[in-house]
Amino acid sequence: MLMEPEPSTLIVDGSSFRIEFRRDGNRLRASVTGVTGSLEASREYWALIARETMSAGVPTLLVIDRTAGGSLTLAELEQFIHHLSELGLERVRTAYVGVDTARSWQNETTEILARERGFVARVFEIESEASLWLRHGEI
Repeated sequence: MLMEPEPSTLIVDGSSFRIEFRRDGNRLRASVTGVTGSLEASREYWALIARETMSAGVPTLLVIDRTAGGSLTLAELEQFIHHLSELGLERVRTAYVGVDTARSWQNETTEILARERGFVARVFEIESEASLWLRHGEI
């Protein structure tokens, strides 16, 4: 009987957050906890996500953000998207699940800015919808 390999898990601690990475086939899942309400923390955790994504060589990325913290300003969001464009993630189909609904406006604005820069990315509030989009496209 052929057994599917168990997804591999890696845990990385940042300055104010923790990321649990799990590879599942051609997808990397990154679950982020802790505090990330600043531009610096956001840059740091996305740089770690980009590094692991590039290392894994996967075409799809699912990010589950369970962090607490304030929102970034529009100017900070623009700087953040510029930072993301330097990390190579525009080549990776990315679904982001923002659990903190207080930051919904920030997540939606980030999606718009990212898509304007050529990213294939969507923001979701429900993980199952994000997973479906990663597998099948627009829903």
